[in-house]
Amino acid sequence: MENFQTARTNMVDGQIHTAGVVSAAILSAFETVPRERFVPEAMQNVAYSDEDLLISAGRYLMEPITHAKMVQAVLPRTDDVVLDIGGATGYSAAILSSLVTTVVALESNGDFLKRATRLWEEIGAVNVVPMPGDMFLGNEENAPFSLIFMNGAVCEIPRGIVAQLEKGGRLITIVKKPGAVMGDVTLVTHTGDGDYSSYSLFSAGCPYLPGFAPKQKFEF
Repeated sequence: MENFQTARTNMVDGQIHTAGVVSAAILSAFETVPRERFVPEAMQNVAYSDEDLLISAGRYLMEPITHAKMVQAVLPRTDDVVLDIGGATGYSAAILSSLVTTVVALESNGDFLKRATRLWEEIGAVNVVPMPGDMFLGNEENAPFSLIFMNGAVCEIPRGIVAQLEKGGRLITIVKKPGAVMGDVTLVTHTGDGDYSSYSLFSAGCPYLPGFAPKQKFEF
């Protein structure tokens, strides 16, 4: 049987740490959370591979390197209240749970959310709040958030979701142009008075989140 603890350590040492992720707290989170439990059983033997994992039609678990570098880029704080968008079976929220005060996990797939809730309970991630809803709309009723983490690519910065940041809050996502293979990991910060700054940090390839892909154009 696969030794998943060894696989987790190898993922951290051979992928994440060598890619420049140096935060001890973030490295510990990735070495502690059992990634294999958040993928279908038939895929557990590849749970720690360095690629995006297709876990259901159109839904992916992000590549560990990209995921960890995005987490480090937003500098999670122990007092952060996070909106985690599109975390599917809950791995992203589980990673964030040890780093912040509260994680509101917004997911449109009810089956994913049920499974995620069970897994969070089993691993002791007691500060994660499951939130069913349309991912494209964000979660205005619980806004503002100090951090918004989007688990996938978008074709453009979602302005309605950015507006749910508190002053000084950060949002991170992957902006990928239509037809492109690679996108830009982009950090948006609410600088105050309705103003925002946006910075491209590094390139990453990742599938679009449902609802955030380019709209198809019909020609007649």
